[in-house]
Amino acid sequence: MTKIHYISFLRIIAMFAIIGAHTIAVPVIYYSAEYTDFWLKLSVVVAEILRGGVQVFILISGALFLQPEKELTLNKLFKKYILRIILSLLIFGTLFALMEIVYNQHSFNVSQIWIAFLNMIQNESWGHLWYLYMLAGLYLVTPILKYFTKHATDIEIIYILIVLFLFNILFPVVEKYTGIKIGFYIPFIGTPIFFYILGFTLHSRIIKIPDWLSIAMCVFSISIYIIECCIGTKINISRVIFEGFSNTILFTLIFPIASFSLALNHCKINIGERRERIEDLFSQLSFGVYIFHAVFINFIYKALHLTPNKISVPLLWLLVFCVTSILSLLTTYILRLIPFIKKDIL
Repeated sequence: MTKIHYISFLRIIAMFAIIGAHTIAVPVIYYSAEYTDFWLKLSVVVAEILRGGVQVFILISGALFLQPEKELTLNKLFKKYILRIILSLLIFGTLFALMEIVYNQHSFNVSQIWIAFLNMIQNESWGHLWYLYMLAGLYLVTPILKYFTKHATDIEIIYILIVLFLFNILFPVVEKYTGIKIGFYIPFIGTPIFFYILGFTLHSRIIKIPDWLSIAMCVFSISIYIIECCIGTKINISRVIFEGFSNTILFTLIFPIASFSLALNHCKINIGERRERIEDLFSQLSFGVYIFHAVFINFIYKALHLTPNKISVPLLWLLVFCVTSILSLLTTYILRLIPFIKKDIL
C-alpha cells in the first residue's frame, strides 16, 4: 500500500501542478503587455517551478515499469500502453490541431482535417501533447531498460545515471555558462531516460535522498529561479515558457527529484479507506486531465478573452485553475464511463 499511495499522491500533485503551470503560462504568452513587471516575473518563476510536474510523471513511470517483478510482455506493452498513446494522439491530437486551425483562420472546411492530421503526426498540435510523443518513445525502449535494471548491480545502475547526468544535464549547463563546447557526447540525448531510470532507482531505494537534502534542493532550486528571473533586464517570454530557463536546466530538474523523494519518504501506509478511494479515482483520471485541461485553459483565455486587464492576476489564476481542474476531471470521468475509452484510451 505504501508504494501505491505515494505514487497515487504524486500523480495527483503532478496533475494539478501542470494545470497550474499552464494556467499561469498561457496568459503570459498572449497578454504579457497587460502585466506589471512584478507579476510578469512572478508568473514566469511560478510557472517554471510547476512545470516540474512532467518530470514527476516520468519518475513515476520509471518506478512502476522498470520494477523487475512487473511482468511486461511485448504484446502487453504495445496493446495496453503504446496503443493507448497512439489512439489518444490520433483522436485528441488531431482534434486539438483542427481547433487551432479553425481558431486562427476563423472558418472551417474539410481539407483542414487532413492538415490537422499532418500537424498531429509532426507533433505540431497543442504544445502540452509533447509529453505523449516522448512517453511513447520511453515505452518503446522500456524492454531494454527493464532488462538492464533487472540484471545490473546497484553500482552499474548508479554509474549509468551518472553518465546520463553528465552528458545530458551538466555538460549543457557548463557549455552555456562558459561558452566552451564539449566535444564528447553519448547517443542518449535528453533527460527523460535519466528520469525514467532514476524513478526506479529511488523507488527501489538504490539511492536514498535524506529529507534535509531534499528540502535544501527545493529551496536552492526555487532561489535560482527567482534570482535569474529578477536579475534579468528583459524576459524572453516564449523562450521561458516553451523551453524553460536554459541556463538553469540543472536547477529545473532538482525540484521534482526532491519532491518525489519527500513523497516516497513520508506518505503514510494507512490513510483511511475513503481517502484512499478518492486518491485512486483522481490518480486514474490524471492521464485524461492532462490531455483535456488545455481545452478549457485555451477557451477561457483565447475565446472568452479573460485577461489581467479584466481581473486581478491572483484572482485570475485561482478562477482559471479551479474551473479548469473541475471541468477536466468531470470530462475525463464522464468519458471513462464509455468502456472502449476507459479500456483503450483514458
